[in-house]
Amino acid sequence: MNKISALIFLCCAIAFSCDLERIELGTGDSSTFNITIGGNANDFPNDVLANPDGTFIVAGKTQSFSSDKNNDAYLSRIDKKGVTSWEKNYGTTGEDWALAVTATTDGGFVLAGRTSPAGMNNTDIFLVKVNGNTGAEVWRKTYGATDSTEIAFGIVPTGNGDFLVGYTAANAFGGASAIKFMGINANGAKVSDRLGRSGEIYINKMIKTTDNKIVIVGQESSNSTTSYLAKFNEDGSFIWDQKFSGAVQNYAPGYGVVEMPDRSLFLAGSYLGDSDHDFLLVSYSEIGMKLIDTQWGGANADELLGITRTLDGQVLTLGYSQSFSAKNEIYLSKRKKTDGSEIWVKHFAEQWVQGADVDLCPDGGFIICTAQNGANANIILIKTDANGEFK
Repeated sequence: MNKISALIFLCCAIAFSCDLERIELGTGDSSTFNITIGGNANDFPNDVLANPDGTFIVAGKTQSFSSDKNNDAYLSRIDKKGVTSWEKNYGTTGEDWALAVTATTDGGFVLAGRTSPAGMNNTDIFLVKVNGNTGAEVWRKTYGATDSTEIAFGIVPTGNGDFLVGYTAANAFGGASAIKFMGINANGAKVSDRLGRSGEIYINKMIKTTDNKIVIVGQESSNSTTSYLAKFNEDGSFIWDQKFSGAVQNYAPGYGVVEMPDRSLFLAGSYLGDSDHDFLLVSYSEIGMKLIDTQWGGANADELLGITRTLDGQVLTLGYSQSFSAKNEIYLSKRKKTDGSEIWVKHFAEQWVQGADVDLCPDGGFIICTAQNGANANIILIKTDANGEFK
């Protein structure tokens, strides 16, 4: 993208950042807020969950509440007004991260992530169930071998209180070499373990579809970095996968995925253009046929890190942009499902790190989580209305 084109893009983006479409809100509280949570050290989010009652769960990692200043897994529950109900850390003497969280049928939550035992080279799967009202730990499980590295990247319910945990496995000194799926019961005990796919694949997100399938998104990097999208049955057996690569330098990682009402899938990520990273949006049909791919961005680095759908069946993308100012601004955009074109764009003047998630709220608004950039970073949590406004 040349400088003239970039300048035109920026001017147009700013001029037309007003709302171009109003939608009918759903049910629930329509409060909006912009808050920070965390302590007096570094705290970072990885997943956010909008609950049916209008509250929110944030999962990530914290140094603020760990006794040894290593990272502990972190969960917090925020009410519909933006007030923290509770925040807790769960950890060992090593490094512990929460990468995903899901609700349980009894009102609790289960986090999934990784734990690195102190003094060891390997990483194990880390699972913790907590009480939804207090955040108190109900049970804790670790799974892994001493000569390998396992990291849980996702967890979804499978019925009867059971869960499917998606994880990557490799030897202790190598990269991700296999995608696997482990079934656990309501008490965290392993009931199954299955190989899903082999390859140099790194996974960023896992969702469950309306027809009880499993979809994962990430990047494959054996020869280059291409986006990777794959679909599996609920038992972890493979259905299909697709890759999308950049046209120039073959760099196009995938960071988020959402299922639409027609069961199509939208992937959000990054596309390396002639000189800078641009936003990337690719969609596939239920059976894996590519429908659209579109890239856009300004003169500097722009990447999509999260995605959800809107109440009226369009696509909501979240990322960061350096093209509006010298900072990494939060970038939020509603896009048309048919071709990925812009409906509206918002960008918030926050300096933040490259990590974010977004979820659709019961009232039709959106909950955004990311983190500040700098020492003693807090987690940024923003609840917007359906048009991306939070003031």
